[in-house]
Parts: sequence; structure tokens; C-alpha cells
Amino acid sequence: MKKTLSMIAFGWGVILISLFFYTDLTMPAVNQNSDYLMTFYTAGQLVRDGNTAALYPPADAGTFVDTPFDKAAHVILPLLPVRATAEYMYMPAVAGFFAPFSLIGPSLSLLAWQVVSLTALAICAFIFSSKFNHEPNANGLKASAFWVALSLLPLAISIWIGQVSVVFGLLPFMLGLFFIQKKKDLLGGCFWALTIIKPQFLVPALMLTVALATTKRFKPAIGIICGVAAFGLLNLVAFSSTLLGQWLTTLKLAEIVYSDLKFGVAQHIATSLPRAIILLLPVTQHSIAKPIVYAISAILGCIGLYFCVKLVRSKLPDTNKLALAAIISIFATPIIVPHVFFYDYSIFIGAGFLAYAYKWPADLDWRLKSLLWLGWSLVNIYGVIVLVNKKFAIPILFVLLMLEFYRRTLVAAKIALQPQSEEK
Repeated sequence: MKKTLSMIAFGWGVILISLFFYTDLTMPAVNQNSDYLMTFYTAGQLVRDGNTAALYPPADAGTFVDTPFDKAAHVILPLLPVRATAEYMYMPAVAGFFAPFSLIGPSLSLLAWQVVSLTALAICAFIFSSKFNHEPNANGLKASAFWVALSLLPLAISIWIGQVSVVFGLLPFMLGLFFIQKKKDLLGGCFWALTIIKPQFLVPALMLTVALATTKRFKPAIGIICGVAAFGLLNLVAFSSTLLGQWLTTLKLAEIVYSDLKFGVAQHIATSLPRAIILLLPVTQHSIAKPIVYAISAILGCIGLYFCVKLVRSKLPDTNKLALAAIISIFATPIIVPHVFFYDYSIFIGAGFLAYAYKWPADLDWRLKSLLWLGWSLVNIYGVIVLVNKKFAIPILFVLLMLEFYRRTLVAAKIALQPQSEEK
């Protein structure tokens, strides 16, 4: 049965990657509407041309439409639909990173980034594989883990549209966790610091960092602080404090834009609990509702953090307790982070890798793996609905079901801790 599933996953992966090549090389009018070309390729081109002033909208802008960056994108990408609005909300240094990618044509550049993303995914699987992970209780991932991962629609979509979730989110998060499990805490923290580029992945890293700090393991926190400081310094040296200030102003504008449907927000992929709730409310109520909604999300996150602390302070095997705490943090992400879109659910591949990388007690093993397969089914069903007819996609229902799965991770943690409490 496992061999059959592995072959199916391999076949799906080959078809998917073939589609990447086909659409990139033969459908330029379609791929120029991708996130990668509209955002990162355009930003890299502007940096290479010395036009960094066009990266961010003016301080008084009330929309991203017709900003200098939006106009530049339509020049750089002549096949970009007129109705498409290009926006850049990342730090200046990220734009600089993509400058070399802008040396080649848009279609080949997108393909190159997809190859980089697939390589990053392969590294995530490899470091927790049986060949590389020599922990006593390691179960070890197989090569099929890479292909199975591609069957999660948010991950496939993320790579297809050229998002940075895998390279700047999943990869540094998994590398950081791997090195911290190896007791190389400072190095692990430095890798976690890279998730500042994709802050949705920084949140679970911070939850684990706080939990580890309660056991007097402060080096992950030091690594994150030093890494973020170094990245901030890089932005200042390579660009300017003025440009950094414009970036911060852009984040404020993004919060306004992504909270109001009149700006054309893709509500069907705004799949975080706080954002799904806010988009259901009239804009006139946002000033009152947002603090309440965000406070509730923070409380839900603190409950997860409480169990993470209990786990890392327990007598469970180090790899297991860190892996389970990481799984809780991953499931908490769409519940507590406002700016999570459907493609950001690629982070759940990390939970899958961790669940299968180690040996677990029988009852816990069943709970974790059944939870992950149920989550995989729900996420993929929602993804199919979005792709087939987005009118039938109901984000609030989807995230409420994800909230239930988050609750189940906490139940799994409680069960993992139970034998110790009974011994006491």
C-alpha cells in the first residue's frame, strides 16, 4: 500500500513539475501575472536599474494601484493584465537578492526560482531523512517524502506562482529546528532569524524560542536577535534608513488594504482566523473589532505556547518534545497570524516531515498521523474549491475547522505529557 501511494505521489510530482516547465516556457501571458514576476522579479529589476525609490508607494498613498512600483511592473512585464496591481511589501535587501534573477527573461527567471524552491524542499526532506538523521529514536523520512509534499496544494501553488514561502520560510525554519535538535542552538537561532523575510514562519520559531528559554536555553533567542540585527544592518548599509522607513509605511498601508474588500482583496485565500473574521465585518467596525479579534488570537496562541513550554520542560526524548512543540506552533500559525494566505499553508509540510521523522508511542503516533492526513484532506479539498469555483470557498468555515485541528494538537500534547503526570 505504501509503495503504491509513493508511486502515485511520484507520478503527481512529475506531472506537476512538467506543468511548471510547460506553462513557464509556453504561456508568458499567464505567468506574467504570477506573484514572482509581479513582485520579486520587478523589484530585482528596479534595484539593478538603481530605481529603488520606486519600490514603495508614497507615504500618503491610500492604495497600491498606480503607484510607481505598479507602473514599473506593467512596463517590465508588458503582458501583465491592465487590471493587475503589483505591490512590493518586503524589505529592500530582499529586492536586492532578486536582482541577479532579473538578468534573464521573465519566463526563465520564474522557472529558475521554481527550481530553487524545489531544491529547498528537497533539503528540508533530506535533513530529516534516515540517511542524515542519526537520532536514536529516528524513524527517518524516505525519498518519497519530497514527492508526497508536492501533493499538498498550497505548497504546489506556492512554488508554481513563485512565492518565497519555501526558500525563506520553510527551509530556514526546518534547518533551525534541525540544528537546535543537534544542540547547536546559536546556529539554529541564526537560521530562524532568516524567517523575518517571511514572518508567518517566524511566529512558530518565536514560540519555540520562548519555550526553550524557559529551560535556560537562551542561545536560540540570541541567534535570532543577532541574525535579525545583521539583516537590519545589511538593509541600512546596502540601501538607506529612508527606504526602510518607506517599507514600514508600506506595511501600514497593507494592513488597511488587506482589511477592506473594496480594494479587491482575494477573500477566498485570506485564510487566517483573524483576517477571515475581520473581512466579514463592515469597515466602520474594524477600529473596534481588530483589537478584540487580535487579542483573542493572541490568547489562543498563548495556550499553544503553554503546551510548548510544558513539552520542552518534560522528560520526553529531546527530538520528540521539540518536534511535537513545533507541530503545535505550526498549527497555531493560521490561528494567530493575521496575514496568512492559502499558499502560506506550505508550512504544514514541516509538521508532516516531523511527524514521520521520529518514532512515537503507538497512541500518539496514530493521533498525529491521522490529524495530519485529515488536515491534508481538508486543505486540499479547500484548494480544489478555490481552483474550480472560488465563489463556493468559505474562508471562515475553513479556518474554524483548522482551529479544531489546532485543538487536537493540544490534546496530543496533553496525552504525551500524561504518563509523566501519572508517575508524579
